[in-house]
Amino acid sequence: MSDNIIRIGKVSAVDTAKGLVAVTYADRDDSVTQLLPMLSTRYHLPEPGDQVLVLHLSNGAEAGVVLGRFWSDKNLPAETGAGLFRIDFDRDGTAYLRQKDGIVTVKGDTIIIDGDLSVTGSVTVTGDIKADGDIVAGGISLKNHTHTGVHGETSAPH
Repeated sequence: MSDNIIRIGKVSAVDTAKGLVAVTYADRDDSVTQLLPMLSTRYHLPEPGDQVLVLHLSNGAEAGVVLGRFWSDKNLPAETGAGLFRIDFDRDGTAYLRQKDGIVTVKGDTIIIDGDLSVTGSVTVTGDIKADGDIVAGGISLKNHTHTGVHGETSAPH
């Protein structure tokens, strides 16, 4: 029984709504498991054809948990290095969270922060800044500030 507990197979079907996958074992006459749960919902689901590691429970060949994809010659990490932490949200490297040497990078085509954002420290922006509301710096409103000069006070910007 011990040789049946941990297996490597290929994903043959995915139920994205429930987070389940079926796995085919080529070394077992292409037998296919029932839909099995993934160990964690933190990572995106594998796709059909992906190699996965499966932990089968001792109470039967159909009971088990898919532990997930693993690094191989066909599934290489996007980058490696000591002290690197990276979570990829897709397969092509266009969206990820990365930390190395105290620098955190969030990458995506569009990043939406739903809620208030407070920043302690400097902010550097490459590109345009767009705001639907007012921008206040040093207590001075960009929308409502006025200037006082030799000809009197100006009106707020339009």
